[in-house]
Amino acid sequence: MINPLSMRPESWQYFLLIPVLYAEIHYRFKYFFSYLKKREPEIIADLPHRLEAGRDLPVLLIIKDADRYPISISGISLLNGTQEIFSNEPDVEVSDPYKDYIFIIPRDRFTPGLNQISVKISYRIGNKNRICVNDNHRGTSHKPFPVYIADDHLPRIGHCYFGEPHCHTNYTSDQVEFGASLAANKEMSKALGLDFFAATDHSYDLDDHPDNYLKNDPDLRKWKFFLEEVKDLNAQNDGFLIIPGEEVTVSNARGNNIHFLVYNHHKFIRGSGDGAEKWFRWRSEHTLTEVLGMIDPGTPAIAAHPFEIPPLLQRIFINRGSWSDADCKARQLQGLQLLNGGRDDTIPTMIQKWTRLLLQGHRLYGLAGNDAHGNFARFRQINFPFFTMREHYYHLFGKWRTGIYLPAGDQFNLSNMLQALSSGNCYMTNGPALLFESKQETGSDLQSDLLQIHCQIRSAKEFGSLRRLHVLRGRYSTGLEKTIVEKNYDDNVYEDNQMITVTTPEDTGYYRCEVYTDCGKMAFSNPVWI
Repeated sequence: MINPLSMRPESWQYFLLIPVLYAEIHYRFKYFFSYLKKREPEIIADLPHRLEAGRDLPVLLIIKDADRYPISISGISLLNGTQEIFSNEPDVEVSDPYKDYIFIIPRDRFTPGLNQISVKISYRIGNKNRICVNDNHRGTSHKPFPVYIADDHLPRIGHCYFGEPHCHTNYTSDQVEFGASLAANKEMSKALGLDFFAATDHSYDLDDHPDNYLKNDPDLRKWKFFLEEVKDLNAQNDGFLIIPGEEVTVSNARGNNIHFLVYNHHKFIRGSGDGAEKWFRWRSEHTLTEVLGMIDPGTPAIAAHPFEIPPLLQRIFINRGSWSDADCKARQLQGLQLLNGGRDDTIPTMIQKWTRLLLQGHRLYGLAGNDAHGNFARFRQINFPFFTMREHYYHLFGKWRTGIYLPAGDQFNLSNMLQALSSGNCYMTNGPALLFESKQETGSDLQSDLLQIHCQIRSAKEFGSLRRLHVLRGRYSTGLEKTIVEKNYDDNVYEDNQMITVTTPEDTGYYRCEVYTDCGKMAFSNPVWI
């Protein structure tokens, strides 16, 4: 591990990334004071924001940069409110660049519903004994993590598998950000009730030298280590799947840097335009069109958070942009990661931008993810560089989920999951389950005067009872969507199953569905095209 205090001049560009990324507290500009820097490793505890029915609670403890600041962990205790429910004295010496531990707590220590849980860590630095709660950052609240202990499983219908299609691990690691390990992400995913996640680490991190993130490695050892670890974890055959991928920086039609998700590709794709590795070198190695032409047949081609607007300084100094309509219309692009773990009040705008493209005849299915770098129960990041931190509850791993449907009889494996994703057999949710299908699979053309659509929805107490169902018809000829079915539900209705018969007009278009619960949770189908 290199010393972040002795950076090359071009590393000043990282000033632009710090406000929007994650809390690497040891980085600072040479000769600059940092209130956040401590002569300790980063110590971060995290929990899943919900616990699936029947699961015990994993407590994740991350220790980073202990190679520079060796530490001894002398005690771990868990508090539910003010009551101590777990205590352990591991007496573990840590001197690694990155190390994480998971402690499993029996679920019977918690009450069903929302719990407020804190992790107290006792540790030694040299001959000094210290204690921190939840993390050792200056400027964070150290308040308890809200964790929902679920009595019910995530609501699901049929052969549906839930996952996080966009997240980062500790293979994304540089001056300002890092994530949890692949193994930790897997353990926390299972506790959340998920079946898979896609590890989409940055292309400008995966090509780094394993021991020096300021130096590129022509042998791509870091990327190869990543693929090998994913393979080993999937070989455990425990009903969970990790999809290997990368988040590639590409140049768009305007010459700006945008992000593109590539899953399970046989060859590494370089993209360093907004990696801030060198001054005034902003253009990525490939354009979006070039990458779309490079990827393997059957590889899902997905735009990462296409409608999010980067901060002004990033637009000016590292040429970071957002996806234009022209980019979204690129040939071979299949999907958009529409929903990215943000505030609920941004969702109507994202759906509106998507439907505008759909109404123009572009067959782009939607995914929901969170772009999480860890962040299982609370998001913690640097706010004003080197002086303040901020926290919120957006971009939490698995909060927004993509549900992927496999045909009955298909095995749950990497090949079948990617095939279903390429076909758009998926939907987006932060709560209720949704099956919206015709006699043909979602994504297929339909040719019939009468069309029957099967619509099945399900919720649970955790996500609220059903409140509204909308089935919408989009027509290319008018460029408008119209609600053809609207159903409001009485209190305490958690399931509905109906067959909708519609007359198919002569012009082309699509049908799609939206579901809302009484506590604001929602689900969005992908289109059935006609």
